[in-house]
Amino acid sequence: MTRQILWTKSVLETFIKEGNLNKRQEYIMRTRAKGYSIVKQAQELNLSVDQVNKEIATLKKLYDATQINSNILPKRCKNKKDLLKNK
Repeated sequence: MTRQILWTKSVLETFIKEGNLNKRQEYIMRTRAKGYSIVKQAQELNLSVDQVNKEIATLKKLYDATQINSNILPKRCKNKKDLLKNK
C-alpha cells in the first residue's frame, strides 16, 4: 500500500480520521508510511507476519471504501499500469 499512494501527512491523517482506524491499524499505517518493513511491524506488535499482512489487506479495502467519499484521499493505484500513469 505504501507504493500505491503518496503518503503525505495530510493524506495519512485524513485516512486515519475518516477511516476510523483503531490503534493497531493506525500504528501500521504510520509505521508503513515511515518505511518500516512488515517483519519489523510484526515484531513490535508481537504478531505474525501473516497477521500483519491480513491487517494490511483489511486496510486496503477500508481505504478504497473511505476514498470514495473523501475530497482529499487520492485513488489507490492497484496495478503497474496505474502506477506508470501517475508518475
